[in-house]
Amino acid sequence: MISKIKNTLLVTLLLLNVLACNNTPKVIKSRTDSSNSEKKSEIFSSEPSSIQTKNTSINSLSNNIHTVKVNEVLKTSKYLYINVTENKEEFWIATRLMDITVGETYYYKGGLLKTNYENKELQRVFKKIYLISSNLVSSNHSTNSNNISKSNFTPQKQTSSPAAVSVKTTYKKIEVKGSIKIAELVNNYKKYEGKTIQVSGTCVKINPNIMNRNWIHLKDGSKDDFDLVITSDSFVDEGSIITIKATVSINKDFGAGYKYDLILENGTIVP
Repeated sequence: MISKIKNTLLVTLLLLNVLACNNTPKVIKSRTDSSNSEKKSEIFSSEPSSIQTKNTSINSLSNNIHTVKVNEVLKTSKYLYINVTENKEEFWIATRLMDITVGETYYYKGGLLKTNYENKELQRVFKKIYLISSNLVSSNHSTNSNNISKSNFTPQKQTSSPAAVSVKTTYKKIEVKGSIKIAELVNNYKKYEGKTIQVSGTCVKINPNIMNRNWIHLKDGSKDDFDLVITSDSFVDEGSIITIKATVSINKDFGAGYKYDLILENGTIVP
């Protein structure tokens, strides 16, 4: 009888030990799916992300102003792919559609480096290319640079260039009360230096958001052989007639091809 009781107690103790062992906390190790660990990103929405995500660890952003000479231009439906040379180094850049002349010098700022970058439309993979979101600026952006003699303050004959701003010979004459004619400003610009004046005319060209400014080219029909440029925070459409107040500056060099004998700055549109 006693032997049976001992055996029963022994079995009970063994069962309790087994249950105790099975009830110890379990540690669950986390698992990461490597195939989902990298997110794909695209700079140009029309390009395949599968190529762009390769070698992203060496992508870099450069904010310096670059001076490049154009060797070749490839055009797609949405972008330009441009082979350039800078400091004897040849490479590719991609930017939005714009007028670019082979053999001319241009300036740009920034650029996102991509490697093994594919464009299906061109059926080509670029081993190294910089994606440029800002405008490329021609080296002679101002068609009036050095057009005014510094000795006698009279206009000189404007020289032509393939990359120069295209200007028509005549524009509609615009006269607004309180506005100075462009011809008067050009002929007597020393008199207006440093002063805030009002001018009116047709916006024949605008370069938006360069160096945190919009660059408005204005004509009023009084001197259409002169390209009057006005910087402003305001944006206007090409072809629109505006009246604007701005400060007259002489011999202004902003760098990156933006050099002017005469320019109006900090323009404010007059309603």
